[in-house]
Amino acid sequence: MSIPIHLSMAFLLMAWWFVIAPAATAKESVTDSAEGPADEPGETAANETVDGETEPLWEWRLATFARYGESYPASENSQFNIIPFPLPVYRGRVLRIGEDSQSPIRGRLIRTDRIKLDLAFDLNFPVDSADVTARTGMPDLDFQVEVGPELEIEFVRNKVRGSWFISPQLRPSFVFDSLVPSYQGIVFSPELIYKKKLQEGEGDIKVSLMPTLATSKYMDFFYTVDPMFATPTRPAYKADGGYLGTDLTARWKSAFKNNFAYVAGVRVSFYQGAANKNSPLYTQETTFSVFGAFLWKFYESEARVPATE
Repeated sequence: MSIPIHLSMAFLLMAWWFVIAPAATAKESVTDSAEGPADEPGETAANETVDGETEPLWEWRLATFARYGESYPASENSQFNIIPFPLPVYRGRVLRIGEDSQSPIRGRLIRTDRIKLDLAFDLNFPVDSADVTARTGMPDLDFQVEVGPELEIEFVRNKVRGSWFISPQLRPSFVFDSLVPSYQGIVFSPELIYKKKLQEGEGDIKVSLMPTLATSKYMDFFYTVDPMFATPTRPAYKADGGYLGTDLTARWKSAFKNNFAYVAGVRVSFYQGAANKNSPLYTQETTFSVFGAFLWKFYESEARVPATE
């Protein structure tokens, strides 16, 4: 796997600001009781229970999610997707639904102070091949869902500067060309995550760097050109498994005010060195996407559970 040099430099700069500097601050805080005690091994994790606060067990929201970005990985064409839908929110001990716009369904299988085993979720919107120059005359790409285990490890915790996590994910993929899904390979993504809760009432931010590797069956979906669809400018091609690309994502989520909240984010995807860079369907080395969501909470249950950050 080859990750571009400019990504490595960006990571080093992020590490200096969010890891080395916070470490120095934390060291100084040990001698200053006014700043609070240092974190101990048994202290509640950044994503765990917030002392004295509770949240509804159930909520109902109306949500509108919008995205403008690449039609599929390494595509030079972009598309706009907007989806209004009712959104249930459930905060169970194992199953969590609707809390995170990037991972709307999560299963909390194992949780300790700094380690969590969850279920990760991702999706790819359907693509009309008539709207993609490189895919003209080929079958459309159907709606694709990925779901599988995610191990999240918090390795830096700082109440002032935020927390760092490493989160390897293994997600089997399924394509819905009808009501019955078909298996479409496996994705492996070791994600580096930075999270910070902003001042009271201002929400939180999340920045992540995620390289992705995938099996050949998964790559077939995006990059294989069967001989029957070959043309003089689009030769037949059989996709290989391996490195797919790296996503750098930044997301801000507001706190709910008067039952309304907002999500905004941007993603830059780098495909230099990808296993299928020779496919005629690989047409762009770097792509940009923006996304956002509008949320209206119109119901919450009387039953409450301990709040999490």
